[in-house]
Amino acid sequence: MIPRTEKIFGVILVLLLLIPLTASSQDEKFQAIFLYKFIDNVNWPDSKRDLRVGILGSSDLLEEFNKVLKARSANNLIAQKITVSEVTTCDVIFIPQTHNSVFHKVIENVKSKSILVITEDSDFVKKGAGISFLHEEDKLGFIVNKHALDAKGLRVSTLLLTLGKEM
Repeated sequence: MIPRTEKIFGVILVLLLLIPLTASSQDEKFQAIFLYKFIDNVNWPDSKRDLRVGILGSSDLLEEFNKVLKARSANNLIAQKITVSEVTTCDVIFIPQTHNSVFHKVIENVKSKSILVITEDSDFVKKGAGISFLHEEDKLGFIVNKHALDAKGLRVSTLLLTLGKEM
């Protein structure tokens, strides 16, 4: 029989090992909600109703985003995992930090198109992304590059500009 203190120690150890996983999972849930709200607060030049959202890599975020779409009955949005060669077939592209190396290639491919580019790296908002996530003091926020969005013919709501930081 295992002494009570060893059982308690074992449970505490397992819980401590799961904390980073839980924090990461929560981050993806919040990012999925933010992603949905970003799309909801941007208007495309041709008043598109059906939008294709491409997520480079990050299947965990894709799973969370699809849960958000289902919960909100957002039948006008289709989210898929994509490769760099598929970015021009999307209306929205999400580039997670794990795919930072392809950022410049994506921006080059979509520069003359009305495609919203969202990144996880706040430095990329200065380099052409429309919106980038921002982590400050353990809080998730975002930065909007209104100039980049305007250049693509994308109109962002004042609500989004008010809630985020404008570059």
